[in-house]
Amino acid sequence: MRTHEEMDAMQWRLDADRAALAQSRDYIAQWQRNFGYSEAQITTFTDAADRLIALNDYRGRGIGWTDRDPEGNERFKQLRRSEQEDRAAVSSTLSGVAAYAENSGRPDAQEIALYLRGEHERFESVPGQQQELYEARREHAEVITRSTKEAIPYSANQIIDFADSGGQSFELYRDYVIDEDLMGPAPDTETWIGQTAVLGGHFGTGTSHEHSAYAFTEAHKQLPGTQVTMAIVPPEHGMVVLGPPNCPESAHIDTWPLDPRVTSPETYGIDNIQEGSVVHQAMADGRDFREEAQPYLYPLPLRPKPVPRLTFEEAVARVREQGDIAEEMHHITRTTSQRDSDSDRSNSDEEYGHTLSRQAFTVTVANNFQIQPPSRSQSPDAAQARLASAANELSQIAGQGRGAPYGQGPAAGQQQWVTQQGRGLPPGTGGVGTPRPRSPSPRGGR
Repeated sequence: MRTHEEMDAMQWRLDADRAALAQSRDYIAQWQRNFGYSEAQITTFTDAADRLIALNDYRGRGIGWTDRDPEGNERFKQLRRSEQEDRAAVSSTLSGVAAYAENSGRPDAQEIALYLRGEHERFESVPGQQQELYEARREHAEVITRSTKEAIPYSANQIIDFADSGGQSFELYRDYVIDEDLMGPAPDTETWIGQTAVLGGHFGTGTSHEHSAYAFTEAHKQLPGTQVTMAIVPPEHGMVVLGPPNCPESAHIDTWPLDPRVTSPETYGIDNIQEGSVVHQAMADGRDFREEAQPYLYPLPLRPKPVPRLTFEEAVARVREQGDIAEEMHHITRTTSQRDSDSDRSNSDEEYGHTLSRQAFTVTVANNFQIQPPSRSQSPDAAQARLASAANELSQIAGQGRGAPYGQGPAAGQQQWVTQQGRGLPPGTGGVGTPRPRSPSPRGGR
């Protein structure tokens, strides 16, 4: 695996090479004129270069700007669609002008050709650099995904997890994880993220907010020097980005689905990300927000012992009895629907289940959580059968309290609560008023 120092150097070089076109555009166009290129040829190059430069600028805007600039968002989509064609046009121009310069007979021909070939090599290297850096980040993101999923094996609002945990995935979330009597006042967003991660890890369940908070703390601890972002994207869904958001070299972590996979921005759903909001963004420095949050947490009770699993039918029936939680319960298996995607694991034409897709969210209690249309690989029956083999391990994780090294609750049978004034509410989070739900249902925490 690449070290964080190596990835930092890779990002620096990539940023420089990606910005080179904006610096050389006018110079190259001038040499086209000097060599007798037609205005149409020059315009073809400059227009393509301008679109690529604009695309790079849009990507640098990060998360959550589209509501302020809907016209810009449409322009951004157009630029993404024309990117490959524009890259081909610029590459052809750079190569052609270099060859023309080399054969021009000018005294400075070799010097000009050497410069242009260097610019061509820099330009051509960008996609490979982006992919190399993404793959390096993906390795680290997969480690963080595994550690987060081990610490928080259940999702509070996933019907399969509800069945496999005997209903505890939701009940522990409702009764403990969002109990404000366990969370003291947080002086800043980083402390709140640490508190949220501790509670999710201690009780082994949560919505996407607990999952993303835990993944964010892992990334901040493990990858000093890496830009890490925790964001909320439609529909009120938490996720984490390693690297500059929306840039091809960034890796997206989303551990809420049953079968989480690390993805790139395009695979994850970049348009949803543009419409989201940043909870917190930082250059990781190795601190563990979970440890720093300890003084702001009240004593935590031990996680209750596991209970017998439910059949899928029993789980659906119980969810129906619970009332309003039924509308917030889902069955989402994967975070990518692309065959042969950059996760290197998606290889079925039948797969879908992008966390943010409209099609995925048709899977609700109204149709007994059945995929519409049916998909063998993602049906609840198939998912439960696949997860059944891991049921004993999950029970052991829950019984041993794995993934909750920071919970210091009283011994079993002594579950006492400390209530004080000034319960812990999340501080202002840059556009997300209350990213962590404060109701008995996991509403707003997909």
